[in-house]
Amino acid sequence: MQNEIKKTPQIKICGITRAKEAQYLNEIHADYAGFVLWEKSRRHVSFERVGVICKFLHQDIKRVAVTVSPDLDLLEKIEKAKFDILQVHGQLREEVARQCSLPIWRACNLQKPDDIKKLEQLEKITGYVLDAETAGSGKPFDWSASRKIMESMREAVFVGRKFILAGGLNAENVAEAVRIFKPDIVDVSSGVESAQGKERDLVLKFSEAVRNIEVKKGERRLKMRSRGYPFP
Repeated sequence: MQNEIKKTPQIKICGITRAKEAQYLNEIHADYAGFVLWEKSRRHVSFERVGVICKFLHQDIKRVAVTVSPDLDLLEKIEKAKFDILQVHGQLREEVARQCSLPIWRACNLQKPDDIKKLEQLEKITGYVLDAETAGSGKPFDWSASRKIMESMREAVFVGRKFILAGGLNAENVAEAVRIFKPDIVDVSSGVESAQGKERDLVLKFSEAVRNIEVKKGERRLKMRSRGYPFP
């Protein structure tokens, strides 16, 4: 009987700020593009800018609105802009959760491993993003301590929901992170950028590292799936 081959995780590139970065996501057949709508972030983009970038982004790549404690006014703008997913850091207001028509990814910025236990379990939450204490810092959280808590909570909290792993990922450490946590999605921002923004070579290296992660069962390697979305 052949050993089962597990799928490698999907890829989310977060903090897209330039139209040409859409080409990089198209090239690797990324699954998600994250747009930061929090004005205090250095990766903040306006709705107008998002519209321009999305003209070059392949339609199969889902658009994620990355927010911090969004209110109803921001939610309305996000829904009108036709985002696919609402990602919420900070506070998830009751009225936002109630009125949101989009799937919600609830982000947890881990100051300590036990913070995982505070995750809300609302029906509209379709995924949990585990991130570093400071989102976008390029620093990972405590993988060793968090792993133990994750293992104890996986069946109770994460079943039926996406597990998105973020926080300090890059081409050099993502394989180890995937083996430790077995996420559904890996989420990278700082690990594929320079001071000017996302860098094509870094995006390609990250994708290559994810797609070629060794799967222990069967000792086979999953190769990159076909690429080549056209850049309009």
